Amino acid sequence: RYLLWKSDANSRGGQTWLYIQQLSDDGLSLEGEPQRLITADARWEGVLVEAPTLWKQDGRYYLFYSANDYKTRDYAVGYAVADRPEGPYAKAAENPILKTTLAAGIVGPGGQDIQVGADGRHYLLFHTWTPGAYRALAIAPLRWADGKPVVELPPRASQ
Repeated sequence: RYLLWKSDANSRGGQTWLYIQQLSDDGLSLEGEPQRLITADARWEGVLVEAPTLWKQDGRYYLFYSANDYKTRDYAVGYAVADRPEGPYAKAAENPILKTTLAAGIVGPGGQDIQVGADGRHYLLFHTWTPGAYRALAIAPLRWADGKPVVELPPRASQ
């Protein structure tokens, strides 16, 4: 078990990082030291990375994260890959993998999580802006192609 979090240094004009730390078997205490995973260093990420989601697929660890300003169309989802939960992580060249897509009704997506549906398929759950400036839950199928996650946005994502 692991705890993942974002440092809040951006609130003080500093650099944000995503961290991981192992939990005890009962999940009630931390073990070892926190490890830095990734920081905002790509143009599309703006000044912060946040909302870490760790997923193990085919023996590799996929760190999904949201980046940029959640109140804007620039907020988006990317991922990085490692062979161990603690990293080191390599960010995907195709980032962001989910961004504003008006044809699908997606604006400023982020805060993602992954679930396996009753049909055995993977789904990406995330928030997006809706008309009237409310954030709503959206769900899109997530498939894996050559070790890469692919978000399948329908013409209009279900909300």
